[in-house]
Amino acid sequence: MINNFDVFCKEQGISSEQELFINNIRSSDPARRVKSSGKNVPGFYSSKKMGVTIQFESHKLELAAIYLMEFDDDVYEFYDQPPSFKLNYKINGKNRGHRYTADFFVISKDFIGWEEWKTEEELSKKMAESPERYILDENGVWRCPPAEEYAKEQGLSFRVRSSKEINWTLQENLRFLEDYLLEENPSVSVTSRNIITNYIKSDLGITLDDLLSVEDAQFSVDDIYKLIILGEIYVDLDGFLIEKFEKFPLFIDKEVAVALLNFEATTVNRDIDGIELDNKVVLEIGGNILWNGNLFMVVNIGETEISLLDEAEKIIPLPKHSVEELIKKGYIKSLASNESNEKHDEEVQEYKEIIKSASPSDLQEANEKYFLLRKHLEGEVVDVPPRTLRHWKKKYNDAVREYGKGYIGLIPARHKQGNKTRRLNKDVIDLMEIYITEVYENKKQRNVSSVYNSFKLDCIEKGFDPPTKKTFEKQIERRPSHEQELKRKGKKAAYDKEPVYWELTQTTPRHGGRPFEIAHIDHTKLDIELICSKTQKNLGRPWLSLLVDAYSRRVLSFHLTYDPPSYRSCMNTIRECVNKFSRMPKTIIVDGGKDFQGTYFDTLLAQYECNKKTRPGAKPRFGSVCERLFGTTNTMFIYNLQGNTQMTKNNVRLLTKDTNPKGLAIWTLEHLYEALNQWLYEEYDQRTHISLDQSPRDAYQQNIRKTGERKQTYIKYDYNFEMFTLPTTKKGTAKVQIGDGIKINNVYYWSYELQNPAVEGKQVPVRYDPFDYSKAYAYVNKRWIKLNSQYELEFAGRTEKEIKIATAELRSRKKNTQDSINISALDIAKFLRTTEAHELLEIQRLKDEAFKKSLTVIEGGKKSLAKKQADSKAFNKSEIKSTNLQKVDDDIKTSKDEIEEVTQFDLYEEFF
Repeated sequence: MINNFDVFCKEQGISSEQELFINNIRSSDPARRVKSSGKNVPGFYSSKKMGVTIQFESHKLELAAIYLMEFDDDVYEFYDQPPSFKLNYKINGKNRGHRYTADFFVISKDFIGWEEWKTEEELSKKMAESPERYILDENGVWRCPPAEEYAKEQGLSFRVRSSKEINWTLQENLRFLEDYLLEENPSVSVTSRNIITNYIKSDLGITLDDLLSVEDAQFSVDDIYKLIILGEIYVDLDGFLIEKFEKFPLFIDKEVAVALLNFEATTVNRDIDGIELDNKVVLEIGGNILWNGNLFMVVNIGETEISLLDEAEKIIPLPKHSVEELIKKGYIKSLASNESNEKHDEEVQEYKEIIKSASPSDLQEANEKYFLLRKHLEGEVVDVPPRTLRHWKKKYNDAVREYGKGYIGLIPARHKQGNKTRRLNKDVIDLMEIYITEVYENKKQRNVSSVYNSFKLDCIEKGFDPPTKKTFEKQIERRPSHEQELKRKGKKAAYDKEPVYWELTQTTPRHGGRPFEIAHIDHTKLDIELICSKTQKNLGRPWLSLLVDAYSRRVLSFHLTYDPPSYRSCMNTIRECVNKFSRMPKTIIVDGGKDFQGTYFDTLLAQYECNKKTRPGAKPRFGSVCERLFGTTNTMFIYNLQGNTQMTKNNVRLLTKDTNPKGLAIWTLEHLYEALNQWLYEEYDQRTHISLDQSPRDAYQQNIRKTGERKQTYIKYDYNFEMFTLPTTKKGTAKVQIGDGIKINNVYYWSYELQNPAVEGKQVPVRYDPFDYSKAYAYVNKRWIKLNSQYELEFAGRTEKEIKIATAELRSRKKNTQDSINISALDIAKFLRTTEAHELLEIQRLKDEAFKKSLTVIEGGKKSLAKKQADSKAFNKSEIKSTNLQKVDDDIKTSKDEIEEVTQFDLYEEFF
């Protein structure tokens, strides 16, 4: 960001009025919150350059624009959804106008003003719908004259930017290198730097895969990517994709790269069919060349001689060195060399389309003709009539002149045979289309017979000969099924027939290119009834929250609780991920639920530079990574446990007291948590995944070796991190009131450290513990201090959920009286002492106690797991001596045995 905006304005010659106007935009909140229309994927990007989150409405377009601005040194500041302004324009001579909000306001080296980003398709559509607002000028540049006029009045600029400007190779490379680009001061040891650069100098054009494959390397993968960022290794980020490691070249500097790429562009490539010379004239059997303006076909390429066939079918043998000399002097040219590249591209595309439309039998026939013709031209006798050979040769030469490829002339054109004209009268066809699109395809959902009868009657009245019902039905089948379902039954019914966009292109990598690039988080209610370990009472079905890495399908963390999804579930799931891996995903995909849209969750993500994307509602395919794992967990794990509820789904009428899952339940939350820990982190983690053809753990570890550990992104799981996973107030702060302390959620909290005159009456950051309402925290004197509630005894151990239940009960009681319905902390404290409160909150208290136990029951297992992971890392390091390998194996086996002793995953019943 610009440190001194006043100085910047003077340097840029910006007037005081303009400076005031721009400052108003800089200090304003976004004019609106972006949202999904059902097709787009909105979210926010945690910008390090701006120090705030930047909204995007499309992860295919606006997010790409954000990446360009984030890593462009010429862009100083950019703001999403700047304040709206009015567009004025004329329609049919009448003045019109509306409020308009641009995508971004940008302050850069050579541009200050608004930017609107749209796809080429959108702009073409907008120009057709509103030519007074969007135009394509004579230079092929998209413009919005009304917005430009407003910007000009302010002494600023406005520009429309199109998806055509986005280089998706560069986009993917920026995402890949983002962790290194955002690192404060990336550094590489002198030893590693020298080793890496020596490899690159000694092997010009060495690929990234070659460097990553160096045995006993004394440098890390991260060192390579840091040297790229530091500019000590030159790479072409615009032209080569890093994730294609085997094709990504590394150079010591730009000059060497340009020289080597130019050399490769003129390198002679040889293959079994022919040779390609320096001036790009291709000689291959069956190929065609121009010699002094005359067309010749190459019929043979020998070791010393090349044979050509002229249009009079005369074979001309020439010494190979003579042909090469004629090519060098320019007497022999490629057939396509006299034609424009654009025309050549069109011909190639048309050629490909013809090949695609040909049937396998057509191609087989063309191949037979080609080989027979080739033998004939080489002087061999073939069993084909001369007239047929002349016909084939003419077809071949005609195709050479039209497409530059003779082979296409030998493909049978049977698809052109027959009468393609429809027998029906055009007026009948038009009437049939009207009945199908307007009468059949609507919300009345009339059946085919009914609509056909109406259509038939209309045809007779108009004097037409009506087609048969079978013809009418075939015409209906020609219509897009998704569009029909949408019109007849609505978008939810049509969703199953909606075209599936797997989004495997560079524009939107569906699952990212590496672990921790993209992760999905979601919740589901497990199909099993649980009981209390103390009272044996049925406590219902638990909720499972999963955070899954999209690339490797590895479960990064999970959370199990009785409470419905909330920000607490999200916070605890993220907390477990950091505790396990010391990092958070770069982008988290969420649905539109309130638990993912709250301030607490967004603040946590923004604090640790994690981006958020919200998938469209009612589109389960967008969350398939989690949805499939939920199904796998239920079918392969939960349905093998006693008390599972699968019978209540399909056979509820067959339930009896003896088969009711509520009566059969024997599992507690603590034991289920423990068994899930083993299932998700060990069993599923090492099971071959059908989409990967390997286990999630293997996919994760293999890719980490190529994409780097990225230790600069590691998060220390400490007291400060725990504070950020705790909720706060709407403002994030609370006032220190003299003598009373800090009021959080209508409850006063106190600590002797609040007596400091420096903080009295000031707003300070605060947090509270949702699992113990008697505790809260405040950031005072550059550290977090612990606060105690004024009703310590009553609130001790009470969760936020219990307090909400008690508050709701008191509010419902006061509605029936003349008392105010405002509920104070004293009212809640008094209520919590009563027997009624004990009865009301008993079930919730048992659920909370079970959850707290589940967090501690596997601590022993976690220690063993941590030891095993440490040993596994040591095992993968090349410097381990072979004499130590057996000891590492024994230690890993011992750690695994310790965990199995705790969980007894395969012997579920032994818990009881």
